[in-house]
Amino acid sequence: MKIGRCTITFLTLLTVPAAVAFAQPTASRNSDFASQQQQARELHQSSNRSLSGTHSTTSLNIMSLSTVSSALQTGPYGVLALTGVASAVVVPLTLFRQAYSFSVGYGFSVFAMGLALYNQFQIGVSSSALSLLATAVIFYGARLGSFLLLREFTVESKRDQLKSFDKTPRLKRIPLAIAVSMFYAFMTSPLMYASRMAIEGNTVMNVGVGLAWLGAVMEAVTDAQKYFVKRGVKDESQFVGPTEGFYKVCRHPNYLGELVFWFGLGLAGAPSFQKSPIAWGCSAMGFYGIYGIMTGAAKRLDKKQEEKYSGQEKYDLYRKNVKSSLWPWTL
Repeated sequence: MKIGRCTITFLTLLTVPAAVAFAQPTASRNSDFASQQQQARELHQSSNRSLSGTHSTTSLNIMSLSTVSSALQTGPYGVLALTGVASAVVVPLTLFRQAYSFSVGYGFSVFAMGLALYNQFQIGVSSSALSLLATAVIFYGARLGSFLLLREFTVESKRDQLKSFDKTPRLKRIPLAIAVSMFYAFMTSPLMYASRMAIEGNTVMNVGVGLAWLGAVMEAVTDAQKYFVKRGVKDESQFVGPTEGFYKVCRHPNYLGELVFWFGLGLAGAPSFQKSPIAWGCSAMGFYGIYGIMTGAAKRLDKKQEEKYSGQEKYDLYRKNVKSSLWPWTL
């Protein structure tokens, strides 16, 4: 932005005096030369003031980034800093398409927060528990955001469904976008606290890291399986599955994978919470929120599928063989 303004100012200083001069009659050019020089000086002073404002804005931006960086590293405002990182992704996407606040913006904001923490704490790629946890978050967010974007571009019904949410005027979407960004920050905050403490050799953290990767991979596999099974099906009134793989464990293993991932992340961060009420409170509210969303989504999808496919032999047989909706140990 600063380079663009400098270029425009430079071109203005070159062209405006010449344009003024050649716009005058030939006889008056010499007499107005001093006036033209004065105009050039005024333009130069104006450009300096503009560039000074640009430098001030740049300084403010640097200060803002420095504030976010400091808040992520230590102190009680880390979750607010994460909210700022998430908002930088969610707000523009929500302004473009309202439903992105819960879909593409969700995935890519988690990716952005994971990447910000990875870079801020210089975690690096290694076999350490912290590195594995950070890369799990980055993988989860990047994979989910990319998959949801791909599905929108390739599945017409999903594209139409997302467009149907564009009812709220754009500026009125901002409070919602900021609110969901804070929710995503609550969910991702265990990685921040784990990065601050950098605990190694802790059994609870190691188990949490394993669960986070298990959930991330399970959701990736089951999302892909469902996508390819349903891809190209013209008669959507017929039940086609999927019914194999993780879909033999429960009817919505992609939702289960999401819950396992977030539970694992929270568990991995727990040893770093110590006695911080903010850490415990934000992490608990984040998981409670995603738990309610996923269990509610499973119930709604079960009801929708039963209304749509009940009476079809393949669907009825699948429901009979796989009695669990979300949790493998429940009916």
